Amino acid sequence: MKIQGVVLAGGHSRRFGRPKAFAKKDGIPFFEYSIRALEKHCQSLVIVTNPHIKEQFEKAIVNETIQIINDEIEFRGQGPLSGIYTAMEHYPAEWYMVSPIDVPFIQPNIFEILLRHISDQYEVIVPIVCEKIQPLLAMYHYSLKEEMKRNLQMNQNSLIEFLVNQRMKYIFIECDHYFININSQEDYKKFIQAN
Repeated sequence: MKIQGVVLAGGHSRRFGRPKAFAKKDGIPFFEYSIRALEKHCQSLVIVTNPHIKEQFEKAIVNETIQIINDEIEFRGQGPLSGIYTAMEHYPAEWYMVSPIDVPFIQPNIFEILLRHISDQYEVIVPIVCEKIQPLLAMYHYSLKEEMKRNLQMNQNSLIEFLVNQRMKYIFIECDHYFININSQEDYKKFIQAN
């Protein structure tokens, strides 16, 4: 069974004020934490980004086995659903293990937990933390690809709405520390600089 790692980095970090993929925690760029959490569980890894920061990734990443691609032109700017679809379009696999770039506390054990629940019964394996669904730190089956494409073609790009009709396995996780995401400078000051 092939598992493709996907780092979602297509956003423009408007609230953060600069590309947050390259913000640092303990001297390490945020995107590196996502790579470290995924890489031991995946046969290959791709960063799906946008043309504005693709070159920055190419300069920052020395591991030549990590691929860096832009969102599909047709669906560029349509958010995480577009990023997951783009990975599916270019990197065939059975499952896609997904992480955003703004979760610098994420650990590999979160994905170990998700992996334990892979089954033919499910198309999505997603954590629920503090009663909140975490669709950007989840696993998606390849069988969803064409439905994702149809939704994107109709500009129905909400990942949460897309998930409503899928066969999902919810995994309840107690500790929310791993899922802290940094969206703004205020978040950065509170969770990164204050520690």
